[in-house]
Amino acid sequence: MKEERAPSSRFDLILRGGTVFDGTGAEPFVADVGVRGERIVAIGDLSSASAPCVLEVAGLCVTPGFIDIHTHSDISVLYNPQQTSALAQGVTTQVVGNCGITMGLITEEPIFSYERRWLAPHGVRVTWEGRLERFHERVLEQGVATNIIPQVGHGTLRKRVMGMERRAPTAGESARMQELIEQAAEDGVWGFSTGLEYAPGSYASTEEIIALAKTAARCGLFYSTHLRDEGDHLVEAVEEALRIGWEAGIPVQLSHHKADGERNWGAVQKTLRMVEEARAQGLDVMLDQYPYDAYLTSLLTGILPDWVTEGGPDAVVERLQSPALREQIKREILARHPDWDAPAHWQRVVVATARNNRHLQGKSIWQLARERGCHPLDAVMDVLIEEHTFVSAARFTMSEEDVQTVLKHPLTSIGSDAISTAPLGKMSLDRVHPRTYGTFPRVLGRYVRELRLLSLAEAVHKMTGLPAHRLGLRERGVLREGAIADITVFHPLTVQDRSTFEEPHQLPMGIEYVLVAGRIALERGVPTGVLAGRVLRRQEA
Repeated sequence: MKEERAPSSRFDLILRGGTVFDGTGAEPFVADVGVRGERIVAIGDLSSASAPCVLEVAGLCVTPGFIDIHTHSDISVLYNPQQTSALAQGVTTQVVGNCGITMGLITEEPIFSYERRWLAPHGVRVTWEGRLERFHERVLEQGVATNIIPQVGHGTLRKRVMGMERRAPTAGESARMQELIEQAAEDGVWGFSTGLEYAPGSYASTEEIIALAKTAARCGLFYSTHLRDEGDHLVEAVEEALRIGWEAGIPVQLSHHKADGERNWGAVQKTLRMVEEARAQGLDVMLDQYPYDAYLTSLLTGILPDWVTEGGPDAVVERLQSPALREQIKREILARHPDWDAPAHWQRVVVATARNNRHLQGKSIWQLARERGCHPLDAVMDVLIEEHTFVSAARFTMSEEDVQTVLKHPLTSIGSDAISTAPLGKMSLDRVHPRTYGTFPRVLGRYVRELRLLSLAEAVHKMTGLPAHRLGLRERGVLREGAIADITVFHPLTVQDRSTFEEPHQLPMGIEYVLVAGRIALERGVPTGVLAGRVLRRQEA
């Protein structure tokens, strides 16, 4: 801790008397924090100083602003500039473009009709012509409450170049995807992401990804991956990710690490050992996680065979409307998953957002099958037809023990896997995962205060210094003099998530203040309307 006594003219804002967790994992200390402009200029005893704004924060924790290393908020940033659900958690920086999906790379071409359905209800038109630089310019013209760190997504690249064709790229197509990665790097992206469980990423061979990852590595990017399989073939999927890292010479980030399905519970013990062994041999590999035992994704994902998704939503619906193909699809699925013929699996799959049929939201597939008098797989296919495939589902198929095992691992950062939203207007109609509002407060409330799985210093490190290290952020993620004043202040005895699967649109408790670049963006848990965030370019941050 540094001692500091300075005249009032040095500070625009002072946080007085808080317990400082600097983000490194070190023990906390009581100190004042002085801010001038966008930077922290003093940490220590500032009792003789004054400022136009003084926040009395004795008894509260003062930390670096939380860095959410895994989000999809590039989807919502143009219709939700306040980024309410993220800001209310104490998040000041969001890494976007994960799982192979990058909104700044889409165009108005028909192939991106699915992505545009996220935007259409909010009146957002695609005007950036598939160029990240132009997308970022539009974000900054409008303003944004949190910082944004972009990535370039393989799935979006593949759709740009190959559409939804389930085949290997030609040499020319591979070269074009490499050119787009280089262009995205010029536009400031930090990572190259894949979603190998999602079409069209699932159509790609390991060799295709290695070739593209080599280009990303030459551009100085890291590789983040939604693994090809998070269930029965989790170990093989981690092996693939590590192979890509080794052969491409690129740092690896395993996204939202989990073991899906009861028969796979405990497999994370092996995959974590694989990560540790790879690091011991010299590969830079880390992981992230949200602290829930259920996940949420498209109803398509992990259910329909890969060939059914080829061609995009129109082609999927056409296939599902064919009685012969439906029977073929059911036979193929049940041959792989015979246990899916019983109620237990489908009771754990719950419709989340269904914009054409809001009355389905919150119902399990088993419940729908009983109401409709059909097999659960027929219920799945019918809902996909009714929603033109644009429907999500929560799946309660993870183990709490696994969640805790991954969470306490020293290489695990915290990431929400959320599209930032707000509890008002059209956004409040979608049944989102509670991680959207509760990820960071849940770690601090449940896993630190209640279960004592982590110390407070460890948890803060996983939200700040650790993801900053992965990203190579120099001016954020640690509280020190000279750093950007992205700061979160919370009450250690009251911080807690309130969002649930049944009532997700609930702001958390205990997050008192959030500063972004020295400006108060959240005060007593309420957004102030300040839009001080930036799109952070890798070359400049």
